Amino acid sequence: MRSFIFFLLLLLFLPGNQGAAAGALTLQGAIRESLEGNPSVGMERQKLRQLEADYRAARAGLLPHLSATASYTRLAPDRLAMASLPGTTLYDREAYGGIGLSQLIFDGKTNALRKAAATAAGAQETHVVSAENLAAYQAAKAFIQVLESRALQQASLQAVERARSFEAMTTAYFNAGKVTRLDLLQARSGRLDSEASLVRAKELGKTGMALLAAVIGRENVDFTVDGRLPVAVPPVPPDSMTLVVAMARNPDMQRFRKLADRAGYTADAAKGALYPTITAKAGIGYRDRDIGGGAREWTAGLQLDLPIYDGGALSAGIARANAAQAESREAERSVRLAVQSQLRRELSTWRTASADLRSAEESIAAARESLDASQALYRVGKATALDILTAQLGLSRAETERAGALAGYAIARAGVDLLIGSSRSFTLNSKGETP
Repeated sequence: MRSFIFFLLLLLFLPGNQGAAAGALTLQGAIRESLEGNPSVGMERQKLRQLEADYRAARAGLLPHLSATASYTRLAPDRLAMASLPGTTLYDREAYGGIGLSQLIFDGKTNALRKAAATAAGAQETHVVSAENLAAYQAAKAFIQVLESRALQQASLQAVERARSFEAMTTAYFNAGKVTRLDLLQARSGRLDSEASLVRAKELGKTGMALLAAVIGRENVDFTVDGRLPVAVPPVPPDSMTLVVAMARNPDMQRFRKLADRAGYTADAAKGALYPTITAKAGIGYRDRDIGGGAREWTAGLQLDLPIYDGGALSAGIARANAAQAESREAERSVRLAVQSQLRRELSTWRTASADLRSAEESIAAARESLDASQALYRVGKATALDILTAQLGLSRAETERAGALAGYAIARAGVDLLIGSSRSFTLNSKGETP
């Protein structure tokens, strides 16, 4: 009867079951909120807008430029020696208004700069995806921590109930003179340890909720979560296949490839500054002077600019661009190695969690049998309180390890999804899937 009441209270008051209430946050809901409200994601989206504006500005160098010009000038009438000659009068007022058109025909850098700007914007697009992927992973990880806390609280509550029941039985036996005070103190110590484990499990849940609120962009922890840990660990996908998928789909890898391409275009632009610049120009307007009157006029022609000597600035710019290009290639290689290393680590954690789960489930079965046997022997005076406490501790540890193994798998699976770029669709189902 006592066990039935305990489990009824557990169902009513355990935080994990409040998730079924209206307005509770599911895992997919948390991931969606992280994509919308995470500050880091918002910052990267604004950076993308800036780079898109940079691209439009770079592209403008290849388009015609149209400008309007107006001027009014006063000049000294005796500004030239010829003004002193008899019968010679120079104009001293001039007004002009017109429209000018210029079009770049050739240079060695503008188109390369446009390509660099376009590639930078493309790299930032993948960085936004990467930031969204990371936010979704962080939301899933915090969510899993809350679910792990629930599982640990459930195990701790059961351990507390067992410890309290044993303490009550030991107290009755002590009062009846069947056991020593040492047995009573050991039973009390076991109950206190179980209650401390329950407090730690609750604090883990509070920390997880705070982290989750920060990731999804909420100021307050004014929500509950709806979900539970998976009940099994699916098979681990082959390392080789997962690595191939990660190399093709990892957002950071894609970003650094594009940044390397951008560095190449920037280097081309630096070298292109050595080439001549040819510009076509034309204009039409009206000019009026106080002497000679006014009339319409037009101009048309080509302008050629060629750098001859600049003190070494161009060569220094080329050297810097070449070094930046080499740096970007090394950065790309560094990210590739980091992704491979981290992916192998997550898959190793996945395999370890699978082994830990099998061990924990077998330990739970053995610990329950041991506890039942030691309790039966204790009642007839053939076991000590230490035997009971050892069996209870073994069962509590096995239940805790089971929750830890399931949470460890879930976090490792989320890490794999992060590396293959699919954190947005991460789920905690119990069916095995390969990336």
